[in-house]
Amino acid sequence: MQNALLEKIQAFTNADYTYLDDIFAHYSQHPEPSLQEFKTAQKQLTLYREAGCDRVEFCAGTGVVAVIQNGAGKTVLCRNDHDALLMQDQIEGRYRSLVPGVAHKCGHSMVPAISVGVARNLVRLKEYWEGTVVLVSQLGEEGADGAGKMLRDGLYERFPKPDMALAYHCSPTLPVGQLGFRKGFAFATTSMGSILVKGQGGHGGAPDTAIDPIVLASSIVMRLQTIVSREMSPFEPAVVSVCSFVSSSQYPSVIPDSVAMKFTVRCMGDAAYNKITAAIERICNAEAAASNLPPEKYPVINHREYITDAVYNDPHFTTRLEGIFGEIFGQEAIKEEPCYAFGEDFGHYALKGEIPISLIWLGSVSPDKFDNNGKPVVFLEPLHSPKFMPEPETLVPGVVGMTGAVIALLELSPVGVG
Repeated sequence: MQNALLEKIQAFTNADYTYLDDIFAHYSQHPEPSLQEFKTAQKQLTLYREAGCDRVEFCAGTGVVAVIQNGAGKTVLCRNDHDALLMQDQIEGRYRSLVPGVAHKCGHSMVPAISVGVARNLVRLKEYWEGTVVLVSQLGEEGADGAGKMLRDGLYERFPKPDMALAYHCSPTLPVGQLGFRKGFAFATTSMGSILVKGQGGHGGAPDTAIDPIVLASSIVMRLQTIVSREMSPFEPAVVSVCSFVSSSQYPSVIPDSVAMKFTVRCMGDAAYNKITAAIERICNAEAAASNLPPEKYPVINHREYITDAVYNDPHFTTRLEGIFGEIFGQEAIKEEPCYAFGEDFGHYALKGEIPISLIWLGSVSPDKFDNNGKPVVFLEPLHSPKFMPEPETLVPGVVGMTGAVIALLELSPVGVG
C-alpha cells in the first residue's frame, strides 16, 4: 500500500477519534438486546447517512445496510453487529452500561463505531478505489439468527451481492494493534435444543412401582458423551454438552413424571451436525426402551429452529487479507488464531461457500497487560464476561485496517478471490 495513502487514512482516522469514541461510548452506555436494537439501528442509520453513504436502509427490522457506490468493479461487504447481552455490567467509568441487566460484553459497541469511521474514510478517499462497498450493521448476532433474518429479508437481492465479505470480532486475548487470522474453520456450526424425558412418577420409597426419568435422563447424559469420543473421528472437533437438567418434582420423596434437559451441539459443518443429531435421537430412544418405556413416552427432542453455520474463512481470501493487513501494520502484528467452538453467524454470508468470507480477530486488550514476550501478566476477561470491554484505542487500528483492506481489495485485482 502506498505510504501516502496510508498516511491519509491514519490522519483522517486520528482526526475522527473523539467523534468515534463518543459513538462507542454511547452504544456502550445504551445497549439494546437482540432484535430490540431500535434506537441503536436508528442512530447507526443516521451516522451512515451523515458519513455520505449513497444509500442507507433498514433490513430485517433493526438491521442497517449502507451502500457506497464508486463506479464499476467488485463489491465488498463489511459486516459489524450491534446487539447486546442480557447481563449486568460490572465495569466502572465512561463505558459502563446505563441500562440495568443489559450490556455490551462481546464488543458489539466497538465494531459499529469502527464501521462509521470506515464509511467516512471510504467516502473521502474515493479517488483510490473503484467498485461498491456494502456496510452491514447486523441485528441479533447473539443467538437470534440475525444474519439469517437479513438474508431472508433480501440482503443479497435488495442490495448489491458481494464478491467477498469480511468482518471483525474483538479479541479478548490480543493486544491493541495485533490481528488474528485463521484459514479454514474459525467458528463452529452451532445449535441448541431440549429433551423432555418422560417417565412414570411414584414414591421415592417404592421405586419399583415407577419408571424413574431421573435415572433415564442421567443415562442419556452419560451416553451422549460417547458421541464425540466413540462416533466422531478424533481429528474432527465436536462438542455435545447438556447444560440444564430440571426435574418436575419439587420434593425429595417424589419420583417425577419428567425431566427437562437443554443441550448444545458444536461441530465443523453440516455433515458432522447431521451425524450428531441422528445419534442423539438414537440414544434417547434406545435408553427409553432399556427403561421399559412404551414408544409413545419416548423422549421428545426439540432442536432450535435454525442452525448457526460454521464460519469457514476462505483460505485464499484470508491469505490475501493477511498480506494487506501485514502491509498496514507490519507482519509482526499478524497472529494465527485457533478454531473456536463458539457460534458466530457471520458464516451465513458465505451462502455455503459461494462467497469467500473471512472473520478477523481485532486486538482489543490494553498492551500493558502483556509482557515483552506477549504473554498476559494479568487475567484477561473473556468474551461475555460482565467485566469485558474492548479498549477505546481499538478504534484507530480497527478503522485504519478495515479502510486500507477495502481500498486494497478494490484497488488491486484480488488474487485468489472468486
